[in-house]
Amino acid sequence: MKEDLNFIVKNFIYFLLSGILCAIVLGCIYLDLKYFKYLPEQGFVEHIQELLVCLSASMFLWLAWKKKASGLWLVGGFLACMFIRELDSVFDRIFHGAWTYVAIPFACLCIFKAWKQGVEETIASLAEFMRTQAYTRLTCGLITVLVFSRLIGYKPMWKLAMGKSYYWSVKFIVEEGTELFGYAIIFLAAIEYAYYMLSKKED
Repeated sequence: MKEDLNFIVKNFIYFLLSGILCAIVLGCIYLDLKYFKYLPEQGFVEHIQELLVCLSASMFLWLAWKKKASGLWLVGGFLACMFIRELDSVFDRIFHGAWTYVAIPFACLCIFKAWKQGVEETIASLAEFMRTQAYTRLTCGLITVLVFSRLIGYKPMWKLAMGKSYYWSVKFIVEEGTELFGYAIIFLAAIEYAYYMLSKKED
């Protein structure tokens, strides 16, 4: 009974955190609209997107180092590359596409770290992660960011829906707001897996 109660309490806490993150998403959109009248590249929504994916990547990379779970180098590295991609407006001041010259070497470094610790260990730690609820959350978040936000932000669809009333900022609000929501889910998954790994008894 105690184990079941702990499970219920833990999931209720995740539910509350999800609600708080949803409120943050809507709050960021509201602040951007209030102060900028649209969602700028350096607005609240963009900065919170960058913060959430940076924290998520950092947690997975830290767990990979702390727990010697080599598979997490791949997860953290992938999220870190997403963070670097989010900074494309900064890198574009150097030249267009400059972010790739940072992301590719970092991705190679993470792959090397995973390979160095052994293929078997990498597969085992990845499989352990994929068996958890955190992996399901992470997958939902990635689908939201990489697929759904792009599809829902498809300009021709909005032009068909709004006709002559089409206004780009409405599409942008929905697209970027959905993307921020996806990053919030990813962040929640990172917190959940960090809790799981840190509370796990060592063999």
